[in-house]
Parts: sequence; structure tokens; C-alpha cells
Amino acid sequence: MQGIFILALAGLTSVGAYFFGIGRLGLSSGSFGAAIGKMLEAVGTTLVFLAVNLAMAVTIVLAVRGVTGSFVSVYVTDDAVWMGLSLLQGLTFQWWRGLSGKPR
Repeated sequence: MQGIFILALAGLTSVGAYFFGIGRLGLSSGSFGAAIGKMLEAVGTTLVFLAVNLAMAVTIVLAVRGVTGSFVSVYVTDDAVWMGLSLLQGLTFQWWRGLSGKPR
């Protein structure tokens, strides 16, 4: 039930932002599809950074276990902060790439 509420609320705010953008800000409805494409690129880049960050974290934990012989829990990688940091990394990388004018 909580998931449906969250999805419904996000959907309502998205629809509201769409109409606000078209009506009040004068944004083009034709460029909305391109904006969705850019968003999906950013999500993909964020997921790549998340996978690399978590893989490196697990590798470091296993290396510390092997070198020191002491137990270090892999649960240190179980934190929502990884997603936030990966989002910042992904967005920064996407904007950097866009501002550099480099082709894909």
C-alpha cells in the first residue's frame, strides 16, 4: 500500500510539473521526450557508478579480510548513502560530458 501511495504521489507531482512547465514557464511540450531521454541517461550513469562503487567496496572489504585476517563485515556496503553519492557522481559526469561537447 505504501508503494502505491509513493508512486501515485510521484505521478501526480510529475503531471503537475508538466502542466506548470507548459503553462507558466512556457516550456515546449515537444522537447519533453528529449528530456525523458536525458533523464534515462542520467539514471543509467548513476547505476553504473553505483555498481562500480559497490563492487570496489566489496573488493576492499575482502582484501582487508585477506590481508589482516580479521573479520570485516560486507554489511558496511549496505547503506542508502551509496545511492545518493552515485547519483551525484552520475549527474556530474553527465553534465561534464554535455558541457564538454563530446559525442557519445
